[in-house]
Amino acid sequence: LEDDPRFIYIKEGFDESTRETVITENGIRYFVDFVDGQKTGFFLDQKYNRKLVADIARGKKVLDCFTHTGSFALNAAMGGAEKVVALDISQSAIDMAKRNARLNSLSDRVEFVVGDTFDYLDEVAKRQFDMIILDPPAFTKSRATAKRAYAGYRNINARAMRLLGRGGYLATCSCSHFMTREMFEEMLRDAANDAGVSLKQVSFSQQAKDHPILMNVGETDYLKFYILQVI
Repeated sequence: LEDDPRFIYIKEGFDESTRETVITENGIRYFVDFVDGQKTGFFLDQKYNRKLVADIARGKKVLDCFTHTGSFALNAAMGGAEKVVALDISQSAIDMAKRNARLNSLSDRVEFVVGDTFDYLDEVAKRQFDMIILDPPAFTKSRATAKRAYAGYRNINARAMRLLGRGGYLATCSCSHFMTREMFEEMLRDAANDAGVSLKQVSFSQQAKDHPILMNVGETDYLKFYILQVI
């Protein structure tokens, strides 16, 4: 059952001295700091979206922004990407991502960079990447800041779109309930206009099924994950 995609496997228990555990998701192993790590130390709701990225990444040059502890980057590498750059502003997150790469014998296939995503997207050369992944933290946690968040999402998505050549892929998402699907899609259209590109939607998905959407609890409908292609 280890490779059954329906389950997360905790294989090695936890170390009480470091308060870490090791899990396996999509056949990739991760150290998880469940005490001092962000939230639970690992974002389980993106499991199937990571698999979507892995399925597209083969032979491509991939930039994983906001990589956290490396999950999208490692899925891309395991999926056969030619090159992967994993970027995060947090040194501690990158340190854990490097450990996870070593755990899966992928250190030679992923380059880790500590830096600000907005700055990096301004500095990197156009068409250096065939696929860019944007999995930022929630830009808004209330309706009052939704308009400001809209501008932030638009800005960063437009920057990524400008870097991709024709045929390039953008995997982009929002984990905020207050950034509705309708708002996010409008933002993507605005960002495409800003970048001067046309987009084709490859897929739309939400959180994994073990994070159910309850029809009478609006806050459970939160994750929006798009894979788009520049045409």
